[in-house]
This record gives sequence, structure tokens and C-alpha cells, in this order.
Amino acid sequence: MRRNDRVLRWSLLARFTHYLLLIGVVIGVLTGLPVLDGKLFYPLYIITGGEFGREFLHHYATLIILLIAVPFVILRGVESLTREGEESWWPGWEDIRKAFVIIGDWFGVTKKYPKIGFHHPMEKLLLISVHLGLILLGLSGIPIVLFDVGYEFRALLMFIHDIGFILVIIPIAGHFMLAINPVNWPTLKAMFINGYVPRSWALKHHSAWIGKKD
Repeated sequence: MRRNDRVLRWSLLARFTHYLLLIGVVIGVLTGLPVLDGKLFYPLYIITGGEFGREFLHHYATLIILLIAVPFVILRGVESLTREGEESWWPGWEDIRKAFVIIGDWFGVTKKYPKIGFHHPMEKLLLISVHLGLILLGLSGIPIVLFDVGYEFRALLMFIHDIGFILVIIPIAGHFMLAINPVNWPTLKAMFINGYVPRSWALKHHSAWIGKKD
């Protein structure tokens, strides 16, 4: 494929940040599920090294990787505001309007599908949910690991931790299902290879983004 037939979708910074978040979240989920249900997820308990290995990975490996990711997430947010053709992660009223139109299209209520920019409106909501969830997980998990908190305070922190987990795991599950959809394979391959997608794919699925670049 010639260079003219491709367009940069994911910068090196975007891909590196994604790798860090992916590794940190996967380790956190795999080592946290046995705590949620020891019987159902007992195989994960064994795979992650028993109680010592699971606890070390969940408490420290996840924490270190996600803390390393923080400055890159901030830089990535700045990049999204300054890079030509991209847009803010934060959903505006136009994104909310488009989201309702898209949902209506799913159920056959509306017929005119809106033009999509760099980010799909639903993707922006996913990003907000995941980042908020990670913040809650960090704010609740760090005191539990590093400090001797009382029973009542620990129960509150665990409740906040559970809310953070829900805010992360539900959109991540949806993100995974969309990523493996054949329609999205070009952007999935771009994330893990060189960042480029076919221009034809971008014109079809993100026409408002390509319009800004062209």
C-alpha cells in the first residue's frame, strides 16, 4: 500500500500509552478476579503464583505500571488537543447529540448516521469512564496497600475500589468486543503495528476527521 493510501491514526505516543494501560489493566484484572470470586477464578489464582504472586502483582506491579503511564496519559491528552485533525477526548454537546442519533440508528428510530470525527462519540464516553475508574482504583487501592487502615475505613475504600472496577471493566469489555469486530481490524492493526490505517477505511468510518486533515 502506498503512503498516499494510508493516514496516521495512532502516534507513537498514543501506542506506547495504550500498551502501558493495557498491560497494567490486564494484570490488575487477572489478579483481582480471584478476590472477587475465589472458586470461579481459582485457575487465575494458580496461574498468577498463588497468594504471594497474585498479591505482589496486584498490589505492586499494577500500581507501578499505571503510575508510569500517568505522565504519558497527560501528554497524550495534550497531543489530542494540538495534533491536526484530532480532537479532545472530552465529550461535548455535539458528541452527546451524535450518540443519541447513533443509538437511534441501532434501534431503527433514526436513519441518518452522523459523520464521525477522530473519536467515535461512544469512544469518548468509554475513555472518560475508564480514566475515572482508574483514578478511583488508585485512590482507594494505594491506602489499602501502603497504610494500616482501620476496618471501617477499609470497607469504604473497598467499596470505592469496586465502583472503580465497574467503571473500568464494563467499557473495557465493550472496547474488546468492538476491537475484534472485523470492521475495526484496520485500526486494531494500526495500534499494534505502525499506527497507519487505509485512507479508504478512514473515509468510510471517520469522514469528519479525514475532512479536517484534507
